Amino acid sequence: MISINVFLVHFICYWTMVYLYDKNVPTATFNRSALLSLKNQIFYTYPTINILFRYYPVKYDDLISSIGYLPLLVVTGDIYFYLTHRPLHTKLFFKYHKSHHTGKIHVAKSLDADGIEHIVGNLGSFLCGILLLQYYGYIINIYVLGFWVGLATFNTCLSHSNYNSELDNGIHYLHHKNLRCNYGTGLYLMDRLTGSYRSE
Repeated sequence: MISINVFLVHFICYWTMVYLYDKNVPTATFNRSALLSLKNQIFYTYPTINILFRYYPVKYDDLISSIGYLPLLVVTGDIYFYLTHRPLHTKLFFKYHKSHHTGKIHVAKSLDADGIEHIVGNLGSFLCGILLLQYYGYIINIYVLGFWVGLATFNTCLSHSNYNSELDNGIHYLHHKNLRCNYGTGLYLMDRLTGSYRSE
């Protein structure tokens, strides 16, 4: 039941953002992105979350200390996403990532990805911090974990809103425009360290 609830946090956040911000997207483009996103959610996201909660202890205490783990989740997610995303922009791997960069940027494009890319890159970036903390014996409160899933989903959608949200700073838009910058997410720490960060 926990895995269904956590998945629903992601699913509802995602499709609410799609509803709010994907108003002027060409129908054919939107339908293709929406179907690929839905496929990834049903065939990869839900099973991954289900597997996670077979082995991850559900904890209802330590709410305050778990909130303190959020910055670590943001940083590890950003670094991990950069490390798995940047190679996809090389000649060798871009064919697997090309779908995500085809057509107008919009929220439903957030999860428009090859299945392996979705599991390794998208899901891995929000799971890596959780699993790293578990490895060292720190278990995140289930409510904070649910909040993290919602926050990660919200950030991904927001970065693909094509300036339709006032909170979209356009950093990821520049990635879609130029393909050679802003490979990370959120804080773009690795981009800043490696010189691939760009802003308008």
